[in-house]
Amino acid sequence: MNKKIWFLLFAISAFFITAAYPQAKDGIKKVVIDAGHGGKDAGAIGSKGKEKDVTLAVALEVGKRIKEKCPDVEVYYTRTADTYPKLEERSKFANSKHADLFISIHCNSNTNHAAHGVETYVMGLHKTESNLAVARRENASMLLEDDYKTTYGNFDPNSPESYIIFSLYSNAYLDRSAKLAAKVQNNLVKTTGFTDRKVQQAGFWVLHSVAMPSILIELGFISNPEEEAKLLNADFQKKLAESIASAFEAYKNEAENKAPANTDKDKNNAEQQPAAENKPAEEQKPADNTKPAEPQKPAEDLKPVENQKPTSNVNDAGVRYKVQFYASKENLSTNHQKFAGLQKVGKYFENNLWKYTSGDELTYESVQKILKSVKEKFPDAFVIAFKDGNKIPLADARKLQP
Repeated sequence: MNKKIWFLLFAISAFFITAAYPQAKDGIKKVVIDAGHGGKDAGAIGSKGKEKDVTLAVALEVGKRIKEKCPDVEVYYTRTADTYPKLEERSKFANSKHADLFISIHCNSNTNHAAHGVETYVMGLHKTESNLAVARRENASMLLEDDYKTTYGNFDPNSPESYIIFSLYSNAYLDRSAKLAAKVQNNLVKTTGFTDRKVQQAGFWVLHSVAMPSILIELGFISNPEEEAKLLNADFQKKLAESIASAFEAYKNEAENKAPANTDKDKNNAEQQPAAENKPAEEQKPADNTKPAEPQKPAEDLKPVENQKPTSNVNDAGVRYKVQFYASKENLSTNHQKFAGLQKVGKYFENNLWKYTSGDELTYESVQKILKSVKEKFPDAFVIAFKDGNKIPLADARKLQP
């Protein structure tokens, strides 16, 4: 089929779907929860777990908690076991149920194992290459379908040009989707302590044809060892589910005029600019012949090595702030050419990875200048803290700082 004709049919069908399935006028009564991937589609794969297993566990728990909080709501699932519904089938299922909300649950992944954080998407055009990368990875599920060319026409999830079709799509539910996304994002950041990657827009096939407000949640990076360990933890999965269910309840109450209008915090989050581009931090082997680390060092051994001494007197709290910017299975020298131009490069061993830092500051304020500089070369850099040579939560360090 001619590509221009196919694009036109896509736009017409999108309009028809929106018109054919109007939003319920009597409140939020039906929600469809989509556990991303499944069956032969494992999704993103970490060192120990698979995205499809995390999303199913969280999705089922979300539905359970929504029913507890809102007994009048009917909860439907696109899958309740390790099965593989096609992308198109997921959205058609939601439309067939005349649902009022569609929530798709996923885990993020990146070749840069230091990439981290939680983000929530609504349907729209990508504004950064990192947003496009996420959409391409999730849309690539269609390639596992035997008849995907018949179902999805000329759409190629790996071709940036294919995403032009989404410029023809007018999302009648964008405002309501953004409000729900903001509540979910705020709750998840507060619960997990993960970095806030904000509410974003991108072209997800599973969202484009649902006739209702819809969001896609990236719970965290399964490619990041620290976040993967949490995502695989059953208790942590329940916390994630509680965050999402509570956001749903708040959204429902507002939509049904049972609570004040959404807060400024929700509004600000929904209108935030996209997070900084998540560029991979070069996973190629270094140019020199540095040999891999010889551990097995225990995972609890978090003391930094080869760090420079601080430039001023030690404070009573013994706290040091550093900027973590890179992680690798290889034990690189802190003088490696990859780190050229960075100040006070150090490293420590954690979760079977060598993690590299810049700076060794006495105050949180002073490390911010280093963070800004390091982000020019490593956009995913972030601040960490040590006390007496042991890594501690950043929030605890701030409390200890004089």
